[in-house]
Amino acid sequence: MLVAEDIEINREILNMALKETGVDLDFVYDGKAALDIFSKKPLKYDLILTDVNMPEMDGLAEARKIRALGDMGRKIPIIAMTANSSEEDIEKCLAAGMNDHIRKPLNFPELITKMQKHMNN
Repeated sequence: MLVAEDIEINREILNMALKETGVDLDFVYDGKAALDIFSKKPLKYDLILTDVNMPEMDGLAEARKIRALGDMGRKIPIIAMTANSSEEDIEKCLAAGMNDHIRKPLNFPELITKMQKHMNN
Protein backbone atom coordinates (compact mmCIF):
# COMPACT_ATOMS: atom_id res chain seq x y z
CA MET A 1 0.00 0.00 0.00
CA LEU A 2 1.21 3.50 -0.83
CA VAL A 3 0.59 6.10 1.88
CA ALA A 4 0.89 9.84 1.22
CA GLU A 5 1.09 11.77 4.49
CA ASP A 6 3.15 14.89 5.16
CA ILE A 7 3.18 14.80 8.96
CA GLU A 8 5.86 12.50 10.37
CA ILE A 9 4.04 11.58 13.59
CA ASN A 10 0.98 10.57 11.54
CA ARG A 11 3.19 8.31 9.38
CA GLU A 12 4.63 6.71 12.53
CA ILE A 13 1.17 6.14 14.02
CA LEU A 14 -0.11 4.63 10.76
CA ASN A 15 2.93 2.39 10.52
CA MET A 16 2.49 1.10 14.09
CA ALA A 17 -1.28 0.67 13.81
CA LEU A 18 -1.19 -1.14 10.45
CA LYS A 19 1.89 -3.26 11.17
CA GLU A 20 -0.24 -6.10 12.54
CA THR A 21 -2.23 -6.31 9.29
CA GLY A 22 0.83 -7.57 7.43
CA VAL A 23 0.33 -5.03 4.65
CA ASP A 24 3.59 -3.64 3.26
CA LEU A 25 3.55 0.15 3.49
CA ASP A 26 5.51 2.66 1.43
CA PHE A 27 5.31 6.20 2.80
CA VAL A 28 5.75 9.43 0.86
CA TYR A 29 5.60 13.06 1.94
CA ASP A 30 3.08 14.46 -0.53
CA GLY A 31 0.84 13.86 -3.54
CA LYS A 32 3.57 14.61 -6.07
CA ALA A 33 5.80 11.88 -4.62
CA ALA A 34 2.86 9.46 -4.60
CA LEU A 35 2.11 10.24 -8.24
CA ASP A 36 5.78 9.80 -9.22
CA ILE A 37 6.17 6.46 -7.43
CA PHE A 38 2.84 5.06 -8.57
CA SER A 39 3.43 6.05 -12.20
CA LYS A 40 6.76 4.18 -12.19
CA LYS A 41 5.48 1.01 -10.45
CA PRO A 42 1.68 0.85 -10.70
CA LEU A 43 1.52 -2.93 -10.23
CA LYS A 44 3.34 -2.74 -6.89
CA TYR A 45 0.36 -1.28 -5.03
CA ASP A 46 -3.08 -2.59 -4.17
CA LEU A 47 -4.32 0.64 -2.58
CA ILE A 48 -3.35 4.27 -2.04
CA LEU A 49 -4.15 5.96 1.28
CA THR A 50 -3.69 9.71 1.00
CA ASP A 51 -3.98 12.76 3.14
CA VAL A 52 -5.89 15.54 1.41
CA ASN A 53 -4.02 18.60 2.74
CA MET A 54 -0.35 18.29 1.79
CA PRO A 55 2.31 20.63 0.42
CA GLU A 56 3.47 20.60 -3.22
CA MET A 57 0.46 18.56 -4.44
CA ASP A 58 -2.63 17.90 -2.34
CA GLY A 59 -4.53 14.62 -2.32
CA LEU A 60 -7.27 15.87 -4.64
CA ALA A 61 -4.82 16.81 -7.40
CA GLU A 62 -2.91 13.58 -6.78
CA ALA A 63 -6.05 11.48 -7.25
CA ARG A 64 -7.04 13.31 -10.46
CA LYS A 65 -3.56 12.85 -11.93
CA ILE A 66 -3.39 9.18 -10.97
CA ARG A 67 -6.78 8.57 -12.57
CA ALA A 68 -5.49 10.22 -15.75
CA LEU A 69 -2.59 7.74 -16.03
CA GLY A 70 -4.67 5.15 -17.85
CA ASP A 71 -5.97 1.71 -16.97
CA MET A 72 -3.91 1.09 -13.82
CA GLY A 73 -4.54 4.63 -12.63
CA ARG A 74 -8.28 4.12 -12.99
CA LYS A 75 -8.25 0.77 -11.15
CA ILE A 76 -6.18 1.52 -8.04
CA PRO A 77 -8.39 2.18 -5.00
CA ILE A 78 -7.67 5.54 -3.36
CA ILE A 79 -8.87 6.36 0.16
CA ALA A 80 -8.76 9.96 1.40
CA MET A 81 -7.92 10.69 5.01
CA THR A 82 -8.64 14.16 6.31
CA ALA A 83 -10.03 16.08 9.25
CA ASN A 84 -12.35 17.77 6.75
CA SER A 85 -15.41 15.58 6.86
CA SER A 86 -18.41 17.64 5.83
CA GLU A 87 -20.60 16.27 3.04
CA GLU A 88 -19.05 18.85 0.72
CA ASP A 89 -15.52 17.70 1.62
CA ILE A 90 -16.43 14.06 1.04
CA GLU A 91 -18.01 14.95 -2.31
CA LYS A 92 -14.83 16.79 -3.35
CA CYS A 93 -12.80 13.65 -2.61
CA LEU A 94 -15.16 11.43 -4.58
CA ALA A 95 -15.32 13.93 -7.46
CA ALA A 96 -11.51 13.90 -7.64
CA GLY A 97 -11.65 10.15 -8.21
CA MET A 98 -11.17 8.77 -4.73
CA ASN A 99 -13.06 5.62 -3.81
CA ASP A 100 -13.63 6.38 -0.15
CA HIS A 101 -13.01 8.82 2.70
CA ILE A 102 -12.02 8.40 6.32
CA ARG A 103 -11.98 11.13 8.95
CA LYS A 104 -8.96 12.09 11.03
CA PRO A 105 -8.23 11.28 13.77
CA LEU A 106 -8.35 7.83 12.26
CA ASN A 107 -10.52 5.08 13.64
CA PHE A 108 -8.24 2.13 12.84
CA PRO A 109 -10.87 -0.63 12.83
CA GLU A 110 -12.88 1.49 10.37
CA LEU A 111 -9.76 2.10 8.26
CA ILE A 112 -8.95 -1.61 8.14
CA THR A 113 -12.53 -2.39 7.12
CA LYS A 114 -12.33 0.16 4.29
CA MET A 115 -8.93 -1.18 3.20
CA GLN A 116 -10.27 -4.73 3.07
CA LYS A 117 -13.36 -3.61 1.15
CA HIS A 118 -11.36 -1.87 -1.56
CA MET A 119 -8.44 -4.29 -1.75
CA ASN A 120 -10.81 -7.22 -2.30
CA ASN A 121 -12.71 -5.64 -5.21
